[in-house]
Amino acid sequence: MPMPSLALVRWQSLDSSQRHAVQTLQIPQEQIEFAGTIERAVVACESAAEDEVAGLAILQGTHLVGFVVISRGSKQPAWAPGGSAALTAMRIDSREQGKGLGKASLALLDAWLRAHWPTSEILALCVDEENHAGRRAYAAAGFAEYTEPKPGRIGVVRYLSKHLAAASRVA
Repeated sequence: MPMPSLALVRWQSLDSSQRHAVQTLQIPQEQIEFAGTIERAVVACESAAEDEVAGLAILQGTHLVGFVVISRGSKQPAWAPGGSAALTAMRIDSREQGKGLGKASLALLDAWLRAHWPTSEILALCVDEENHAGRRAYAAAGFAEYTEPKPGRIGVVRYLSKHLAAASRVA
């Protein structure tokens, strides 16, 4: 049986049960330690203008499997290249990890950015060196290091980016 397709839906468009599902995603403690809580991600998307921060639920059919936050403009982190969009949080529910949903969500994020933030030519992120699964997914999605790794709060942090295809060149 084929896997239901994924969709990205803005936090502001979610109904109350979907918002509750985002807030109760099961995230392993070691991932929270590196990247922060879901609560922090939700606050980020509620407290900023929609054109600078987007919280996007990852839905597989009608089932919520994850949540991602992207930012730009005045909300762009200092580590991100100027003019880029920054992936500042990505969470896949622990019960759904290992199924390729993160990689598929990254591909959807490219299309979302082309449709909603078309002036963003680069998508950047930072990832802890010890996050081997995340680093593999990012490499498979076309991300490469754009600067030297640096010591972070917990360990070494790697800075990755990828160029986004212009909307006019997308078939």
